[in-house]
Amino acid sequence: MTDQAPQGPILAAAAVMRRDDGKVLLLQHGATGLFSGRWSLPITIVADEETAEDAVERVLHDHTHVEPGPVEFEDTLYITGDDGTRFIVNAFLCRDWRGEPQYSSQHYADAAWSQPSAPAVSGDLLPEIRIWLQAAMGEPLHPRTPDGIIELLDETRGALLAAFQSIPAPVREESLQDGWSPVDLLAHTADVEAYYLVETDRLMRIPGHTWHGFNDAQWYDLYRLRAPLDLAAIQARLDEVRERTHAWLSAVTADQLAHYGNHHERGAVLIGERIERIAHHEHEHAEQLLTMGDAARGARAPDGA
Repeated sequence: MTDQAPQGPILAAAAVMRRDDGKVLLLQHGATGLFSGRWSLPITIVADEETAEDAVERVLHDHTHVEPGPVEFEDTLYITGDDGTRFIVNAFLCRDWRGEPQYSSQHYADAAWSQPSAPAVSGDLLPEIRIWLQAAMGEPLHPRTPDGIIELLDETRGALLAAFQSIPAPVREESLQDGWSPVDLLAHTADVEAYYLVETDRLMRIPGHTWHGFNDAQWYDLYRLRAPLDLAAIQARLDEVRERTHAWLSAVTADQLAHYGNHHERGAVLIGERIERIAHHEHEHAEQLLTMGDAARGARAPDGA
């Protein structure tokens, strides 16, 4: 037995117990074991001999001591533990059960009913679960205000860098997917953010300006013609562009973000939605980097590992 995290993600199942008042049950894990000390939904690892549906019924029986009614698959969550272990979590909605939930001290230290829009334990709640609850339960993830978008951008930047750092260092400059390396993706992300910032500013300040999308293929061709940048230079570029974006958001108002501009394909678009696209783009590439990391670790694993 080693202390190293498993090569691939672990399959888990989570129960979303939602009361009629909209509150969901959150549980705090004990000092040892899965997600020690953190808050989450009732969650368990899916055993080899069971399905995710079996596991979620087991967690409801054994961890909250209720007799569950029908459960419905809701979504798949991707969670990273404090030690870097990754989990693929199938979340099931449970609206009906018999009995009053009581957490098992064998697995948990505390319990709370909480609104998804403002979890009472948000500081200690696993961030992927907090974000998913707010979005999936029909609540705004972040207000479309300067501060709200800054918070969103900070979250997706953290996820992007964590995904990059999870890739083995020796292969970060190797082409791992469709000719792209992890370092290429970071450089691309910085340039896309710079473009989105400039285009959003033009959309807001220049009457009649029309947004035109970033040309990925053209960027890739031009990028290949440049002298290669080392990782430190690319990280400096990421930081520099993000500082500009923060400064721009700090100088605009929520009313300005609520104005409309023209888009060459979509017609009228919100200014705030355009600058939010930076976060969506980073999220997409964070997922791509995680896929690259899985492929790289699988290729490097010894036979029979």
